[in-house]
Amino acid sequence: MTTRTFAAWVQPLAAQLHESRTEVLRTARRFLPEFWGAMSPLERWSYKDLLAHLATGDWVCQHILRTVLANEPLDVANITNPDWVAEGNARFLAERKERTADELIAEVETEGEETQELLSQLTDEHEHRTQEGAPMTLGQYLRDAFPAHDRDHLQQLETGLDNIML
Repeated sequence: MTTRTFAAWVQPLAAQLHESRTEVLRTARRFLPEFWGAMSPLERWSYKDLLAHLATGDWVCQHILRTVLANEPLDVANITNPDWVAEGNARFLAERKERTADELIAEVETEGEETQELLSQLTDEHEHRTQEGAPMTLGQYLRDAFPAHDRDHLQQLETGLDNIML
């Protein structure tokens, strides 16, 4: 892991995301290979699909962060459109269909590090930044919306360990 420094408002979030990503990785590494094909609590998604989603699960957040860091306008209509997000998820899952669980776990780790790197580039000025049509500031999104992603999917992976691998 790379040592990074963060703006004061980002530090607690970055630590929380690092901790939840570490737990996701720890949990995923406990799965036996034969159980990745079992159905997860998410409709139509196996546990391997869930892992593939986690491997790309930072894509919306990273898109937002890259846009903000480049000082470019964000297409808020897309970001808040569930169909756009669902289409992106479906595309990323299809691209990863043939990857092994070990390859996906490695990608989950890499994407978490990429998100941490982008977070380390934020400054105090970014916290209250908003874009036209955005329902919240960047700080609100990063504190209130994004961290739930890993936590929710971690809980689903843990359900697999509890129910499948008894």
